[in-house]
Amino acid sequence: MKHTTPLVSVVVLNYNGENYLLNCLASVLKNDYSNYELILVDNASTDKSLKLAETYFGGNPRLRIIQNKENLGFSGGNNIGFQHSSGKYIVFLNNDTTVASDWLTQLVNAMENDSTIGIAQSLIYTIDGEKIQTAGWLFSNYLLKKYGLFEGKPDTSLYKQTFEVSFVCGASMIIRREILEVMGAFDDRIPFFYDDTLLSLKTILAGKKVVTVSNSKVFHISGATNVWKIRFTTYNLFKSNIVLLFDVYYKKMDLSKALMFNILHTAVMSFFNIQKKNVAAILGILEASVWGLMNYKFIWENRVIHWSKAVISPEELKNKFIKVNLPIAFYLFPTKLNRERFLTIIHSYEMSTIKR
Repeated sequence: MKHTTPLVSVVVLNYNGENYLLNCLASVLKNDYSNYELILVDNASTDKSLKLAETYFGGNPRLRIIQNKENLGFSGGNNIGFQHSSGKYIVFLNNDTTVASDWLTQLVNAMENDSTIGIAQSLIYTIDGEKIQTAGWLFSNYLLKKYGLFEGKPDTSLYKQTFEVSFVCGASMIIRREILEVMGAFDDRIPFFYDDTLLSLKTILAGKKVVTVSNSKVFHISGATNVWKIRFTTYNLFKSNIVLLFDVYYKKMDLSKALMFNILHTAVMSFFNIQKKNVAAILGILEASVWGLMNYKFIWENRVIHWSKAVISPEELKNKFIKVNLPIAFYLFPTKLNRERFLTIIHSYEMSTIKR
């Protein structure tokens, strides 16, 4: 095992986090890794969070505070943090987290000991530590469904030190600087949800692995950074998924199938939303669909840029990014039998991450 301590830049993006930001900063500043800088980027907060951070931690030499004049979203705000960073590794950490004392040490050790790892997330717990929030995310075929490993389950297992996932959770993720410099960082034209998925995609295109580091522990307030209305959230989720489909499915036939099945699946979802009278979700889906049609040129050019830097084949990307393959009937007819089949596949994957 290597025991090196390269410089790590920890970027914490804040927007109106006065209820939890101080706990996050305090836990980071108490962690046992010796060589790091902490960059707090404030996204034009309107509460007292920035003032509190300056009052309690402004004199700490490790902390640098950057104040944006406007809210640049998750993507734009974190790009500012990266631009001001100097580390070999960049950690993006949510402001509504607290970290274990060896959280950063474990992340760095995993990266230093395995050069094939490009990006990694911590094991994310609920804020009380009683249950797992996610141990990484899996995408199903055609990106029709995603699943958080061990979500909502008690932490009763001994996991492998690292294991591969489709994409990492952005609440706590570490990435090699060289990947960001070659492949680019976040896309500030899509401010929400096209972030941890995008960095994971770029990592795979760069020929590196996307993993969870199970002995790096972070505690996360669920939903604290996502206090948005249903319509806004649905719109941004569907918009980011449209762009991601064009990224993942490079071959035109595969892309055509992916788009067709997503349209059918969206129609099924809309039907159930109509039954539930969930007008906000329906409007969000419609707005995202219109955005996709209006921005087709950008979406296509975005895909071309990403693939121009790829060192792997389209088939290799699909095999890395798509971890769950299910019959299309599952998405069109969400029966109890189909749901049980899906959970069986997920359970099998979860079992593969546990030490024997």
